[in-house]
Amino acid sequence: MKISIIGLGAIGASYAAILNACPQVSLSVLLDDHRLSRYEKNGLKVNGDLQNFNYISPAASAAPADLVIIAVKYGDLPLAIESVKNHVGENTVIMSLLNGIDSEEIIGATYGMEKMLYSMCLGIDAQRTEQDIHYGSPGKIVFGEKSGQMTSRVQKISDLFKQANLPHECPKDMYKQLWWKFMINVCSNQPTAIVGANYRLLNSPDGYEIMRMIMLEVRHVALKKGVEITDSDFEKWLDILDTMVPESKTSMLQDIDAGRKTEVDMLAGVIRKLGREHCVPTPYNDLMYHMLKLREQV
Repeated sequence: MKISIIGLGAIGASYAAILNACPQVSLSVLLDDHRLSRYEKNGLKVNGDLQNFNYISPAASAAPADLVIIAVKYGDLPLAIESVKNHVGENTVIMSLLNGIDSEEIIGATYGMEKMLYSMCLGIDAQRTEQDIHYGSPGKIVFGEKSGQMTSRVQKISDLFKQANLPHECPKDMYKQLWWKFMINVCSNQPTAIVGANYRLLNSPDGYEIMRMIMLEVRHVALKKGVEITDSDFEKWLDILDTMVPESKTSMLQDIDAGRKTEVDMLAGVIRKLGREHCVPTPYNDLMYHMLKLREQV
């Protein structure tokens, strides 16, 4: 299968390394000219192994990919959509690994929703230090049609991921699962980035209470979108939290530590927007939004 991926952050590079090791995959990694020159010169290591990715400039001509994976930060999404245009053909399927609940619609507005699969990554604890990326758990990619139907294209990608030993799941309630992951990011990424807490601190009684208060706010908004987030859904996240490397950090805290802009607009920003549209108060997300905007300026 011909796969093109854009986004070599901790998550994108980790999954690219797994796919690149599979003989059934022909992988291309899209990089702008500046990054392409730097990566070709210095290389990139994942779990200590130097990667031999096929780097390609977005401007270079290319045959359409069977699957395009977008794994950039939210703020880089518009540029990524433009960058993959030479890799999107009539039969290309597009998968977004961005956090949040709206990247599929944003990408689909350009290439058509018929090309989109709904997807997310779950449980991966990848960390990046310059050109070195390390993960203890690869987590899994959860993907499928919005309806949850096991279509031929979902089955084909699932079969390929099995060959690549890439953990994955194709749930029947894919859209609910997308909201569930969104709830996790809203209630865990944001507070850890504000207070500088790793997974060990998050996985504590005080961490649970902070997340629960925020989760209830997401629940009220989700109900307006026809999605029910239950206490059991929250407990499922706590079970996963128990498996995370304690000293690892959420992706948003990594952004803060590295002096990068966060994805707060995709998380609290979206909750606040939906809250206003549906007359649901969002005081916790209002507070986190402005606190994170201040943290970005420190």
